[in-house]
Amino acid sequence: MAVDLRDSTNLKAACEAVLAHNRELPWYQNWLKKLSEFLRKVQDADQEEFCSPAFQELLWESEVITTTGMGTVNVSEVIADPRVAECLWNLRASLKTVDAHLHDQVLKEGWRELNQLVAPPAVRRNPRLKKYRLFAALCPTELTTLAHYPKLRTLASLIGVGGSERDLSLHQGVLERLNDVLGNREEGLSTPSLERMTLPWLLYMKFVQEQEAEATEIADPSTGQERLNPLPAERRRRGMLAIGGGIATIRAIIEFAKEGCKREDLVEHMRSINPSHATSSIRTQLNSLIAEWGVLRAQGEEIHLTPRGEGLLETGEPDEVSDWLLTRVLGVDHMLFALRSGPMSVSAMNEALRKVNPGWTSDRALTSLTFWLRALQLVETRADKLQHLTELGETWAAQIYWEPQSLAPEAGSVAASVVPSSEEAAPFERPSLETILRSFPEDIAFPISLVARLDAGLWSHQRRHFAVLTGLSGAGKTVLARGYALALHEGQTHPAEGLLTVPVQPGWHDPSCLLGYVNPLNSESYVHTAFVDFLLRASADSERPYTVVLDEMNLSHPEQYLAPLLSAMETGDHIELHAQDNDISGVPATIMYPSNLVIIGTVNMDETTHGLSDKVLDRAAVIEFWDIDVEAFPGWKTSALAEEQVVRVRDTLKGLVKALRPARLHFGWRTIHDVIGYIEQAERGGVIDFDTALDQAIYAKVLPKLRGEDTPRVQAAFADTSTLLRDMRLADSAAKVAELQDDLRSLGSARFWR
Repeated sequence: MAVDLRDSTNLKAACEAVLAHNRELPWYQNWLKKLSEFLRKVQDADQEEFCSPAFQELLWESEVITTTGMGTVNVSEVIADPRVAECLWNLRASLKTVDAHLHDQVLKEGWRELNQLVAPPAVRRNPRLKKYRLFAALCPTELTTLAHYPKLRTLASLIGVGGSERDLSLHQGVLERLNDVLGNREEGLSTPSLERMTLPWLLYMKFVQEQEAEATEIADPSTGQERLNPLPAERRRRGMLAIGGGIATIRAIIEFAKEGCKREDLVEHMRSINPSHATSSIRTQLNSLIAEWGVLRAQGEEIHLTPRGEGLLETGEPDEVSDWLLTRVLGVDHMLFALRSGPMSVSAMNEALRKVNPGWTSDRALTSLTFWLRALQLVETRADKLQHLTELGETWAAQIYWEPQSLAPEAGSVAASVVPSSEEAAPFERPSLETILRSFPEDIAFPISLVARLDAGLWSHQRRHFAVLTGLSGAGKTVLARGYALALHEGQTHPAEGLLTVPVQPGWHDPSCLLGYVNPLNSESYVHTAFVDFLLRASADSERPYTVVLDEMNLSHPEQYLAPLLSAMETGDHIELHAQDNDISGVPATIMYPSNLVIIGTVNMDETTHGLSDKVLDRAAVIEFWDIDVEAFPGWKTSALAEEQVVRVRDTLKGLVKALRPARLHFGWRTIHDVIGYIEQAERGGVIDFDTALDQAIYAKVLPKLRGEDTPRVQAAFADTSTLLRDMRLADSAAKVAELQDDLRSLGSARFWR
């Protein structure tokens, strides 16, 4: 049965017992000796020695008081900063001369000043442990050797001391509690005084570490030094659940459990963070925070933060969970251990992970692990396209003193697969621009410069192949996009397999319209879309480009329905498809953003559409084209009209384009095609003569789009159009434009529909 150390009698007995036991151990005797020598050196140094770079390095880096362990932070710039040395010297000098009742005030002021100096850009991360350890050296009677704050907080709670502020007060509170039960501490650096300084650490080892069934860290019995305690491979979690938003999402979830909560209340809170997730997905995510992260613990229906969770919530730093991930999750230590020998490609990392667990036959577990290694800032991709350990990753890797174990094939074969695909394929080679231009059908004639702009815009980034075509309605934006996509697959047996056209619909407010979703009535099935199936094919076939054409993409807000893709194409991270642990209907929880995915959106700007946000524009190459060459329309060559009729229609349409272009009221090839088609069918019917058919076609296909305010540009466009129509003897159309001109003068605006 656990001893209640909040009881003073029990606490006193526990203190006396652990001291009596450790006094006999050589490592503890040696520690006290080194501690005495180090503290005397710090207290006796004169100003010149104290402020020297060598002494400052000793102050910051010495591990006599406690080892840094997973808390290593590079403080070389801090050590070289004379302001820091002066701050520490002034603090030490003040503590020696000031009245005892002012000690606390001086200490807190010194702590505040140091925190202002030791901040970015001098350090990338906050060296909390080193600062506590340094202050323990400067004022050993006020601080303990338990410099790792979450551990100190755990011990404080165990012995009945409250408080959670990350200053010096918790150290002082713990020492005051020990003084209450053992009597006041001796002054100076006597052995009893040093024993009191180390006592919190001894209590933590005995009543926290040793009480855990399988502690993630243990003290080496021969040295007293703390080290990680790895579980064997067959007892570890086999993979990590990908969680969209990474550490930020985890902190948002666990904050709800800060004071303890009911399991169902936490589930509802998680649902508010991810409303689209099924209950089963949310419960899977909750279980991962308990088993894969060790930040929550369950007691029946009650959920509480672990000390590890408290630390992560407070700091947001990956170090808070390093002990758990390195010793409890299969694959994390393997990758860091392997990268210690040098950088690796993603495919090499995946191959190594498959040997760790032969049950990982798909890529999902592998990509989830590499996602977290990047999200935790342990690895990074550099210019050589290889994965390298970061400074933090090197710190974690240095703690792996064991050779990571792998699962035997028998064990791996029954393991749950946590992520899909085989070896990472080599990047595809796209056709040359010359080949692409040659591949366009003869009846699709675009300026070479326009196709070249699209090609350059799509491939200006190694991963983000995204372009938006905007401009004149009916100018052939969708035709251009589809033609380019098919040209990328020229020479292949089924080029259309690399193209998907998605007509965007109004009312797409979330990604499920594109990516599908878990069936809310059956969490074991996934509601597929053509897009998600196409996306999965692209992910599994990285040697070929896959092009999606989002037709009229701004009928809804692209930043809403494209949100996961916009984020992933920028960062290269995963696209989250659902939050369940296993594949659902063949859909994994996440996939890496496919670098062979090409997205071309077409945009029309009118009263039925939405503008594009900066989030979209920052990622897309925007290609605008308004000019239309009527002469280049391919349909002239195949028209059934007589040659003189073709000339008359072409001249009329050229004149209308010229008149309407300054006000951007002109038209594209779609309108030209429809005008020709109308006249051809009228001729075939034999009832409507050619001139009347031309007049009616212009009236039906060109004039309905005429609208505008009473501005010089619109006035000129209407006037030139009216003149042209009269000259061409198109009476009905000319009369309609005359009405529009009257409206413009009398009402200040005009539109075809009124």
